[in-house]
Amino acid sequence: MILSFIKLYFDTCCIHGFRYLVKSVLILLERIFWLLLLIVSVYFCIISCISSVERFHTKSTHIGLERNSYYWNTSMPGLTICPMQRLNQSLFNNYCRANKVKGTDKTEFWDFLENLANSTYTNFENIPDYDSIDHTLDQLGIKPKHYMELIYNLTFDGTYEPIEKLRIRCVDGQLHLKTRQILTEFGLCYLCSSYLGEEYSSRYLIFGEYPEFNKYLNKHRFVLVKKATFFDKDVGFNLMGFDTDAIDSYIHSAFEVMKVDNNFGYSLEGAAYEPEVEEIIAEPNFETETSISQRKCRFYHESNLTHYPFYTKNICQQECRINLAYKICKCIPHFYPNRIAKPKPVCTYKTLKSCFPRHAGYFLKFYEENGNHEKPTGCYCEQNCIDAVIKLKSALAMRGSKQLLGSMGSSVSMSTWPRNQFKRQVIFSFTDLLVSIGGTAGLYLGFSVLGLVEFIYFFTLRLVWQLLGYKL
Repeated sequence: MILSFIKLYFDTCCIHGFRYLVKSVLILLERIFWLLLLIVSVYFCIISCISSVERFHTKSTHIGLERNSYYWNTSMPGLTICPMQRLNQSLFNNYCRANKVKGTDKTEFWDFLENLANSTYTNFENIPDYDSIDHTLDQLGIKPKHYMELIYNLTFDGTYEPIEKLRIRCVDGQLHLKTRQILTEFGLCYLCSSYLGEEYSSRYLIFGEYPEFNKYLNKHRFVLVKKATFFDKDVGFNLMGFDTDAIDSYIHSAFEVMKVDNNFGYSLEGAAYEPEVEEIIAEPNFETETSISQRKCRFYHESNLTHYPFYTKNICQQECRINLAYKICKCIPHFYPNRIAKPKPVCTYKTLKSCFPRHAGYFLKFYEENGNHEKPTGCYCEQNCIDAVIKLKSALAMRGSKQLLGSMGSSVSMSTWPRNQFKRQVIFSFTDLLVSIGGTAGLYLGFSVLGLVEFIYFFTLRLVWQLLGYKL
C-alpha cells in the first residue's frame, strides 16, 4: 500500500522526471537513465542552494564608497580630557576631619589617593607605598573594591560648578555641547561631543545611577555633537574650565571612547587638534535585515559584554583587558565597573605596583614578547556598525591657552571636509536568498512553492484519507 501511494505521488507530482521512474511503458534501462539524471539534478540543486545560504550568512553585506559630499552633515570628533589633579581639596579635608585623619597620615593619604586616581597601566609603579597607608585604610575600613567610590566622592564634578567661568564646559561661541564626567581606564575624565548614551558616565558605571539633572547645562541650547556641511568653514569647539596644573587629552570618534594608550601626553597648556573625518554609516534597513554574524559589526545597544551595558570596539577591548588582568594578576584594577552577578576581586594597590608593570605592554597591545616571538592573546571585537575614522592633520600644544580660554583646556577645529564616506549596505537579503533557492530548484527540478505545498498536502491530508479507505 505504501509503495502504491508513493508510486501515485511520483506519477502525479509536478517535479520533473519523477513520473518516468514509475511509468509502466518504459524499460528498465530508461528508468535507470532517468534515476541517474534525477540524482545528478538533486545533487547540484543542493550544492547550489548551500552556496546561496553560505553567501547569505557570510557575504550578504558590504561597505560602499559614497562621494556626494555636498549633502553630508559630518559629525566632529569627540574629545576627552583628564585633569592631572583629580581630588578636591575641600572634600578631602572634610573627609579627613570627619574620620580623624591628621598630620603626616593626612598628607601621605592625600598623596596616595591622588596617585591612585591618576594611575593606569603605564604608571602603576608610581603609586606611593607609605608605612602609614595600610593603617589608614584599615582605620577607615577601605577595601580595594571601595577605591573608586572613595575617589569619586572626593572628586568634584566640574560640570556642576555654579560659576560659569569656572565650570567645565564645551562651547562653540554661543552653542554649548553636552559635557559629562566619565569613568575611563585613566580614572575620572570629561567627555565632549559624543553620541554615547548616559550609561557611559562615571555615576552610572560606578553606582548604576544615571547622572543628576544638570540645570547649568540646560539653561543653554546644547547639542550632543557638533555637525557641519561641506560649505561650513573653520568650525570647532573648545573644552575648557580645568583648574589644574596639567591635563591629558584624547581625540576620538564621536561614536567611540578614548584609548588610554592613544593620548596627546601631559600638557601644561592644553592641545589644539585639527582632524580629518571619514564617517562610516549604515543604510536604514541594515540593522533589521542582517544579524551580527552576517554584518560582522555591532550597534551601540547590541552589547555582548559582561561589565558594560553598551558596546563599542574600544569598550570591548577594555573588557578583554579586564579578563586578561584577572587571568594574570588574579584581580582587576579599581577603575573598571564591577557591578555584575559575580564581581571580580579588585586589586590592592600593592598588587597594582607589583604585577601590572611587568605586563603593561601585554595589557595594552594584547601581545607579549617571548624571546624572538610575539605571543598574542585571544581578543576578538567586532567593529562598530556606525563609526568615524579620525586622521590628524596636526596636534599641537595650545600655547597661551589659559589666556585665550580663561582656563586650561583643548580645542578641535576643522577647515577641510571629507570627500569620501563609507556606507554599510545589504547586497543579498533574505528575499534574495529565497529567490536564489527557488530559482535553483526550478532550474534543476522544475520545483516551485506550489510543488512544496503539493508535497506537504500529499503526505499529510491525502495520506490520512488514503489510510481511512477513501479514494481521491
